[in-house]
This record gives sequence, structure tokens and C-alpha cells, in this order.
Amino acid sequence: MFYELKRGRAGWITFQELQDDYVMYGFPEQTIAECKGNLYNFRSNTSVDENLVFVVLDLIHLPDVFGEKARVALYIRRDLCLLVDIQDAGGKGQELFDRVIGRYENKGQGLSQTEPERLLYHFLEQLILDDTKFLENMELNMSLLETRMLKEQINPVFINEILTIKKELMYIRNYYEQLIDLGEVLQENENDMFSQENVKRFAFFTTQVNRLRDSVKHLEEYTVQLRETHDAMMDYHLNNIMKLLTVITTIFLPLTLIVGWYGMNFSNMPELNWRYGYMGVIAASVLVVGFCIAAFKKHRLL
Repeated sequence: MFYELKRGRAGWITFQELQDDYVMYGFPEQTIAECKGNLYNFRSNTSVDENLVFVVLDLIHLPDVFGEKARVALYIRRDLCLLVDIQDAGGKGQELFDRVIGRYENKGQGLSQTEPERLLYHFLEQLILDDTKFLENMELNMSLLETRMLKEQINPVFINEILTIKKELMYIRNYYEQLIDLGEVLQENENDMFSQENVKRFAFFTTQVNRLRDSVKHLEEYTVQLRETHDAMMDYHLNNIMKLLTVITTIFLPLTLIVGWYGMNFSNMPELNWRYGYMGVIAASVLVVGFCIAAFKKHRLL
């Protein structure tokens, strides 16, 4: 599917169509292999020559970070902005491209009035359109998680939630760094393909992605704080248990002494033959326990 622009054309094609027609477009053969290489990592090399900028982009849907990625190749020349659907099971890449085309049609701006690189800028703009709102909501959810941790004190679920958030943020940061790499290459305009006006647009895009990446780094630091809070709550819980055990041991220590004392059974111990000896020991034990409990409460140890 191609659209006529002010200078050249823009289009969205499948990877099979690229394989069939790359010679006709004048694309280097090695770019075809690069489209399918390194499917697991975001970072890919951007190649720039005198007449062509080529890059492979992996796209993710932030609400479903670990869902299947979409992969799109970009071929950019003075007279062409070609997007290639390499792997797009969810249709995310084509949806963004159609949204850009619809933007021009809805505003009554004919595609014939725009340049290929300006259309590319609007495509890149769509990639990060609602990301700020998503990251803000993510920060709010992390704050709510912290509140739950402070209220409930200890729960094995918390550490799993923190680790999941940490993995999501690492994934998103790698995604943004990929976009920063692309934005910097376009901004550099090494082969002088773009006008200064469009170079400024790419610089603005790079600045926006840098801010998003910085927000992700801030959230990553927040996850470290959450982990430390979780560990502190576990230590606090453990200290409370140890304090309780210490108090119980301290209370029963005098009773142990009494038991050991009267368990010696010396023949000259008058309490052994005293009529109220048994009850007297019980009363003494109760008094000792009561005194210990009162002392601990006074010092707020109970």
C-alpha cells in the first residue's frame, strides 16, 4: 500500500514483498538478513549510507509489556519512506501507520503536501503518544503497593510484584534506548537527506524519548526503595518475634530458678514440710510473673 507524497512516496509492505522487490527498490541485500536477525534484543544497528537510512525497530505495547513484539523495518530515502511488516501478529505497526495516514486525511491535509521524513516523524510520534500517562499510572500503582506493604507488613506476594515491575521497567528502558539511537541518527542527518526543519523535529522526538527513559530510570530506583522497604518490614517483623521470645524467656527465667531451687530437696528445707509450702510457691511464682509483666509494659516492651 503506497501513498504519493510531496516528494516521493510512503508505503507499508510485507516482508515477503520486500524479499521479492528489494532489487527494484535498490536496497542492499544484507538488509534483508538483518530484518530477521537478533529477534530477541531491542538494540539493532542503524545503517546509513549516501542515499539510505535503514533501521529495524521492535515495538511493544506498554499495557502488555511481555506480549509478542512487533518488528518493523524502516527504509528512508529522499524520495521514499517505506515501512516493512517483519513480525506484526498484533497489527500494532500497521495500526500506527494507518493512524498517521488518517491524521492527514482527518485534518484535510493532503499527503501530497508532506515529505517522507515528516511522515516518518509522525509515525515515531505515535510510538510514544500515551507513554507518559502509562508511566504515571505505573508510579501510582507502585505507590499503592508501598502503602499495602506498610499496612500489611509482610506478604510473600509483595516480592513477586516488585520483581515483575522491575523486569517490566528494564524491558521498557531497552525499548526507549532503541528509539533514542534511531532519533540521534536521524537528528545527525549524516547524509544531508533532511531539511533543517525536519531535523529539529527528530531532535524534539529524541528529547521526548530521553525524558521517558529518565522517568523509567526513576521508577527503577523506586523499585529498589520498595525492595528495601519490604526487607525492612521483614526485619521489623522478625525483630518483634525475637522481642516477644526474649520477653517470654525473661518472664519464665525466675520460675526456672524457683523450680531449680526447690528441686534440690535438701532435708533441712522447712518449706518441704510446711502445710502451705505448695501454695506459697505458686503464689510467689504468680507474683514474680505479674511483676515482670508490669515492668515490661511500663518500659513498652509488651
